[in-house]
Amino acid sequence: MDLTLSDIRLIRKIAERGRMADVARELRLSPASVSARLKAAEDSLGAPLFLRTTRSLSLTEEGRRFLAASDGLVSAWEGLGKAVRGQQDEMAGPIRITASYDIGASHIAPVLQAFQADFPGVVLDLHLDDAVVDVVGGGFDIAIRSGALPDSRLKVRHLARGRRLVVASPAYLVTAGTPRTPWDLAEHRCIVRRAGGVVVDDWYFEQDGRTVAVRVPLSLITNDGAQTRRWALAGAGIALKSWLDVAEDLQAGRLVSLLPDWMLPAMPLHLVSPPRSPEPRRVTVLKERLIAHFQTLNSFSYPATGISP
Repeated sequence: MDLTLSDIRLIRKIAERGRMADVARELRLSPASVSARLKAAEDSLGAPLFLRTTRSLSLTEEGRRFLAASDGLVSAWEGLGKAVRGQQDEMAGPIRITASYDIGASHIAPVLQAFQADFPGVVLDLHLDDAVVDVVGGGFDIAIRSGALPDSRLKVRHLARGRRLVVASPAYLVTAGTPRTPWDLAEHRCIVRRAGGVVVDDWYFEQDGRTVAVRVPLSLITNDGAQTRRWALAGAGIALKSWLDVAEDLQAGRLVSLLPDWMLPAMPLHLVSPPRSPEPRRVTVLKERLIAHFQTLNSFSYPATGISP
């Protein structure tokens, strides 16, 4: 049987109107086209649905059974469409988000908490991982990423320049002294990040248009950016961190920015999402909230430090 939903609706409309000419006029089809479609449907079912006279149509017993059986099918189909469209348009349903540990905990999680309070029908699933994840393959709606974006399939919005700093706690500097040049780091304990299985112990600095690379000594290594910050706060050594991760610590005096005459290459922060259309409204609204959050940060510098993103 090759009946389509369109065929079923046509048969039901013929039964309702009682005349193929009326149905043809309503659907803007020719009477011959309506008649041919009805005949094809009956052939597919293997039974006549209507008794035809020159003036009208009347249902056969098979036709009455067909109408009764198709009631639930049409209702279920229409309900399915409403459910899908409703979740696209309404603020309800799941959203999966991925971000690094530090950015996720400090910036993304508070935005999500406020968003869910405003839209309790939305279920937010936050995946924290410093490794780069497959946004499309992992089924994520939104990803917050820093650095290069090799996947050209993704939709991208810039969030922040991603300034990076070398920082340490006042307690560490009291005992170990303050480095004045990048090369002084060789005499210090350094907290180093492992990214994608690679230990990132070459730190790059820029000054007056030149870039220098300094290989720092290995004291503590972790693949968790949040742990890097915790060790720095505890006075365990000098760390390289994003401004976004340590801005409040700098403002509060828990950390100190070092080597003020040198800049580190920025790691731009982006919001990326799969290239789907249409995008569920709940995802669009959350993206707008996240973009607004970082726009506020970008326009702000902490007066105690003069440091901005």
